[in-house]
Parts: sequence; C-alpha cells; structure tokens
Amino acid sequence: MTTDFETDHQAEIAKMFEQRVEAILKLGIEQFGLPVGIFSAIGEQTYEIRQVFHPEKALTPGMEFDLDDTFCSQVISARKVLAFHDVKESELGSHPAGEKFGFAAYLGAPIMVEGECIGTLAFGGSKPVNAFGKHDIDLVQLFADSIGQTVAHIHDRKALEKARKDLELSANTDPLTGLYNRRYMESILRTELERSKRYGNAVVIGMVYFDNLKTLNESFGYDTGDAALKLFAKVSSEMMRETDVLARWSDKEFIILMPETGAAGALNYLQRLTDRVGTEDFQAGSEHPKLTLSIGLGIAEKDDDLDKLVSRASIAMHQSKQS
Repeated sequence: MTTDFETDHQAEIAKMFEQRVEAILKLGIEQFGLPVGIFSAIGEQTYEIRQVFHPEKALTPGMEFDLDDTFCSQVISARKVLAFHDVKESELGSHPAGEKFGFAAYLGAPIMVEGECIGTLAFGGSKPVNAFGKHDIDLVQLFADSIGQTVAHIHDRKALEKARKDLELSANTDPLTGLYNRRYMESILRTELERSKRYGNAVVIGMVYFDNLKTLNESFGYDTGDAALKLFAKVSSEMMRETDVLARWSDKEFIILMPETGAAGALNYLQRLTDRVGTEDFQAGSEHPKLTLSIGLGIAEKDDDLDKLVSRASIAMHQSKQS
C-alpha cells in the first residue's frame, strides 16, 4: 500500500493530507526538541522521503535511500518506536545512518495500515539530547497512528470510488462488445438534443446494421457471431475520434454519435468503417466470410426528439440495406 493519489478529487484530499502531516512534523519538532522531522514511505528495499523539515534543507522530499542505510529499517524490523537520545552510546552507534543523516539523536515510529508498515515518522538531531521518556514514546506513536489512520481512510475512499465507477461502467456497457449500451446512448442523445435546442449545434448520428450476423449464427454458431461483433467493436473503436460515442443499440444495430461533424464527414467515416470491416480477415471454421454492414445517417432537425432522430437514421439504414 502506498500514499499515491490519482484523480483530481484524490489530489485535493492529498493536499489536505500533506497539510496534516506538516502540522504533525512541526508539533513533533517542538515537543521532542529535535530539529529534523521526516515522514517517509518504504518499499521492499527503499526508503523515500515524502515530507520533511530540515533546518539546512539537506534532506528534501523525493530523496531515496537504501532502506538498510536508515535507522527506520530498525524501526520497521522492531515494529515499534525506537528512541536513542545519544546514538553513539546505543547499539546503533556504528550504523551508517548516523553519518548519512547526521543524526546523533533519533526518535522513530512505524506507520501501520491494516497490519502493513507503509512508512515511518521520525525525528532527529545532530546533537545528543536528554533521554526520551514514556510520554515521548507514546506521543510519537500517537502521531504515527494518526497518519496511518488518515492513509487508511484515503485508501478506503479510493476503493469506494473505484467500486462506484466500476458499477457505473457495468451499468452503461454492453457485456459482449465492451461498447456503451442502449441505455447510455439514449441518455447521451437526449442531452445532445437539449444542447442543440439551446445552442443550435448539429446532432449527427450514424446507424450501423450488421447484415450477415444472422447467417453467421445459423451457419457457424453463436460463438462465431459473437466473435464478429467483437471484431466490429475493435475496428470501430480504433477508427473513432475521442469525441465520438459508439453504442450497441440492439442485437444487430449500433449507433455512433459524431459531435461537431457535418453530413459529408459523417458519411465518409461510416463508409470507411464499412470498407475496413469488409476487408478484415474473419475466420469461421475453415471459411473466411466477408463481414458486411448497412449504414444510415440521421441529422437532427428542429424540435426533434430521440425517437424521431433514431427513426430518421433507421430509415436511411434500411434504404441502404435494400440497395
């Protein structure tokens, strides 16, 4: 588990998290009388400084070290607070971290999340200090626990957000082709038609009919028909612009919404799609049947609703199919 944040929303949460850690570091420096405070993240063999206060800025966020070269490796192994008011007089007197970090005094605690150590909270100084008491040890662990609980909460929110998005995607996606489903396309088209009424932008859709899907199913089995549909989805997705939206409308029909596209450009795209699908080397048993499509164009007129727009595209598609 790490403390990385991915989405814009998570970035906002991450900023709040950084502010919380900053406050803890400042408070720890004041309470323990040690001028350096570090929040680190650990990997299998790495130690990365995430946030730090250092009076001489000798340590900065993003610096990485071999984990074995840090006092924190001992904290992680012990899974508890380690406190050395005079490092040279302790069992870590010869440890390379003393020279590498310039610490003659050290106080560090593991940060635990769901039983896993994700990092450490540590404070250090270049001079020995008075021996740390139980209050110091309890306090630094309390600080570390607070950071761990915040990290766990953030990851819980990330997991919940991912689950919500996965559920939403599942509800809007055709399970066979991975394209959007009719429910999603209906919602998008209604939104686009409303925008068209307000701002006058064109709404152009293409309806694509899979001519020989029934023949493929009857002659070679439904697995072959499914493979043809998947091939169509792959090819059309590769050819589409980022702004286009493609959905499976029915068993054999697909609708493509092409924003900011005129009739000529839309027809050109649909024809190229038909030609490309027709040239694909599709295998059904020992045969290589050509996949054929019929296409129709629908351009929204004033006061069109969803049914009228789709009907216009469907009529054009059937005329294409008959010819």
